[in-house]
Amino acid sequence: MEKLSVKKWLSLFMVFALLITGALAGCSNDSKTNTESKDNDVADSSKPLEIKMVLPLFEEVPDMKNQFWTEFQKRTNTKLDIEWVPSGDFDTKFDLVLSSGALPDVIWAPDINSPNLLKAIENGAFWEVGKFLGDFSDYPNFEKYSSPNAWRFSKVDDKIYGIPRNRPSVDQGIKIRKDWLDNLGLPVPTTLEEYADALEAMVKQDPDGNGKNDTIGHVHSYGGTGIHSAIAAGFGALDPAYDDEGGMIHYNLHPGFVDTVKYFRDLYSRGILPKEFSTMSTTQTQELFESGKAASYIRNIWRAWMFQDSIKKSEPNAEVIVLDLKGPKGPAVQLEPGVYGSLMLSSKLSEEKVKRILDYFEQTNTPEFFDFIFYGQEGVHYNLDDKGNKVTTDVGKVEIGTSVQQPLPLAYTTWMKSVDKNAPKEYNDRILKETAHFEEIGKVNPFSYLKSDTWTSVWPRYQNEWQSNVVKTIVGEMSADQFEKYIDSLKNKSEFKKAFKEFDKSYKAIWKK
Repeated sequence: MEKLSVKKWLSLFMVFALLITGALAGCSNDSKTNTESKDNDVADSSKPLEIKMVLPLFEEVPDMKNQFWTEFQKRTNTKLDIEWVPSGDFDTKFDLVLSSGALPDVIWAPDINSPNLLKAIENGAFWEVGKFLGDFSDYPNFEKYSSPNAWRFSKVDDKIYGIPRNRPSVDQGIKIRKDWLDNLGLPVPTTLEEYADALEAMVKQDPDGNGKNDTIGHVHSYGGTGIHSAIAAGFGALDPAYDDEGGMIHYNLHPGFVDTVKYFRDLYSRGILPKEFSTMSTTQTQELFESGKAASYIRNIWRAWMFQDSIKKSEPNAEVIVLDLKGPKGPAVQLEPGVYGSLMLSSKLSEEKVKRILDYFEQTNTPEFFDFIFYGQEGVHYNLDDKGNKVTTDVGKVEIGTSVQQPLPLAYTTWMKSVDKNAPKEYNDRILKETAHFEEIGKVNPFSYLKSDTWTSVWPRYQNEWQSNVVKTIVGEMSADQFEKYIDSLKNKSEFKKAFKEFDKSYKAIWKK
């Protein structure tokens, strides 16, 4: 075989290089063409908008090809590619997605003040959508049908990085077994003191008549300290409190929270709380109430009918009511801020796609679309009775759950978390009448929306110890005086004083307008 000269080798190499360059140029042109094609597809509003989302799941994974989701995507001209993540695992998944940088088009952020989210925003991971929203003249539904403080609570450094998910302020309710009160000849309690007395009687006097000493008094849906902020509201823990330097004291160190811990200490000493209350999961506590083993439970108001219906399977006369209690320093009613996280748009999206996604959110942020989300289609998901009331069909019960609320902001209502569409209209009307005034008398925990970098940085070092001492105080392993001194020692630390000042600054900035 003839050996090639250096000159010939160089000639062949140059030809090969030109061929490779040409091929790469062709690929580059193809890539550019494909990108332009995708942009043109997005710009063409007649074609379905494809949106990849990562969203929380509070039930079984929905069938995205069923009648409801088919109609949903038809009405919105979208093709939704949703990764459903069980709600209990969502925080972990959210942080993993942020750290990987492999963001979907839209991801739900549970907490706008999450340190990891704030870092991602600082690093440019998400669009500052406020630049598109402007004065909302092009987005009237966002302005008219969002919750009263949606945009106020959703800002980061006075900029809007996500679309707030609207939820009712009236949500949580203290439930009790009315039939058990009746069995023992007890009136419906109206104060936290009467509530404790009624629960103690239920624990000790066999209200279900099964001849066993097996009734639990109060169960809480979130574990940990076992303290729900609805009860803490009755002790003033949701009212702003300040230290001697003008700093705003965090809820966890609030004098009202200390008084609430003392109240729970009393409940425990009277046998009203289960011994393992601090380690119980939401699933466990719900099962205790739903199976007829517990007298009182705090959860969404709308669940009262569901719980009652479940208990009736073993106790036909069961009746679950929502209480309106007063504490020493106000009503025991906690309100939600009206916002449950934000829908964040990846900064990798083109401006054209961002605008179309915002248009999709705007289109669905109406009372009419909310009605569709809540009830579905007439003749498929509900029928009208002879009085014109919507009655959910078996198909509606299967296809319309909480998942249908996740991929959109959802127009604000005051009643969504109070009404169970599977309950009779008369029942829902009564619940609404009994709880409508909650919006006027209840309090929002300000630390659900206030921001302090110092608190975010420092609190994790103390959180486990604090929670342990709360539980120790409730079960009697630490005296109330010792707990109060412990809380005072934390409040006097320089880092917490600094955090309190930052909370005060954040509070004033949010409410300046």
